[in-house]
Amino acid sequence: MNQSLRFPRAIGIILPSSNRVVERVARSILGERPDLDACFTRVPYAGHPPDGYDMPAFHRAADMLAETRPDVILWNATRGALIGFEPDRRLAAFVEKETGIPCTTTALATVDHLRRRNLRRIGLLAQGADREGARLKQTFGAEGIDIVAGHCLGIGDNFEAAGITPEEIHAHARRLASVADLDAVLIWSTNLAGHALTRLALNETRIPVLDSTTIGFEGALDYMTGSCRPLAPA
Repeated sequence: MNQSLRFPRAIGIILPSSNRVVERVARSILGERPDLDACFTRVPYAGHPPDGYDMPAFHRAADMLAETRPDVILWNATRGALIGFEPDRRLAAFVEKETGIPCTTTALATVDHLRRRNLRRIGLLAQGADREGARLKQTFGAEGIDIVAGHCLGIGDNFEAAGITPEEIHAHARRLASVADLDAVLIWSTNLAGHALTRLALNETRIPVLDSTTIGFEGALDYMTGSCRPLAPA
């Protein structure tokens, strides 16, 4: 390698095949960070076993990302919460072992973010059906996070979630904040365009809005700089 060449540090991001939001959010966050790059690859949205991941697909994706020499690899998707967080811990360990590059996921970064800030009473705006909302209440609860209010959009086609406007998302989040005593509202899908809302607070209560795509990316930044390492499971 030509030692005169200098490259910005980079985050390698794996995202679901039908996602239209993650790359846009990365560009927004990195707009004022010329010292950082983001490199992307995709895995199929469908075809994973019900209790885990299609590991050969992740192996191929991680190997390709590794060729860009990122400082950290991020699985920027929320599936891990639905299947119980442990599969994400195994996935991160697998990617680290195969590539030698630290790995985290949006689901793991979100639990870490909430627990470190003692944000325990959460209103959750989720993409899927009500049964998935009930499952998320269980899995977050096992990590010490109480979903005290929730609204599920009933979207089964992941691509369609990207068509929900920020204005619609904001309206749903405000309704959640009006029905319960919350520490935060969490937008739970990396294909929902919630990044623009993260600087807002809801109504006079000043309840923060958290976006899963943004938390995943910022968690990877913290992981990369060594300023934050994941907490142990609850």
